[in-house]
Amino acid sequence: MKKKNDIRIVLASSSERRIQLLKKIGLEFKIVRHYHDESHFDFKKPAEFVLRCSKNKALSIKRKKNDLVVGADTIVYLGKEIIGKPKDRSDAISILKKLSGKKHLVYTGLTLVYKDRIVSGYSKTLVFLKKFSLKELEWYLEKASYLDKAGAYAVQDEASIFIKRIDGDFFNVVGFPIRLFVRLFKKITSEDIVNFLK
Repeated sequence: MKKKNDIRIVLASSSERRIQLLKKIGLEFKIVRHYHDESHFDFKKPAEFVLRCSKNKALSIKRKKNDLVVGADTIVYLGKEIIGKPKDRSDAISILKKLSGKKHLVYTGLTLVYKDRIVSGYSKTLVFLKKFSLKELEWYLEKASYLDKAGAYAVQDEASIFIKRIDGDFFNVVGFPIRLFVRLFKKITSEDIVNFLK
């Protein structure tokens, strides 16, 4: 890992989607589980919600002097409802039935904490889902890992067969908007992210 100023990148997330995505671009980082309770719904506006959650996640872990901590939070927004991760199979069915045949927004908030600085931003993407049958829904619930996914689906996995169109950043729907991360990283460190890629 090419270190400048001895920066160590720490991802405050155990999300396999985020971990794999960052590994694929060649980023070296440490994974630390955050201690933020994701079940609260203090904010009604989706952007405010993901920004607060990503900030709380980033600030919830213990940092060393040169740690740059990255917090992320993703939600689905349908109508005026913020939809997070399903509680169980029954909740997942309810969520997916709501989303079936409709368009919705996916919001991801990112917060980077480095030394005495905090920078945040969010990305939103419009997703169009086909209307799916009960048989398709049952197939999906049997095959997919959906309990740890906002909206009970992962765009890059089995749910991809339900996607009609995506307007915006695909990686945002995966759960980590890369372009936003690159901008925030440059803003908080004055370094180019390529200096930290393998």
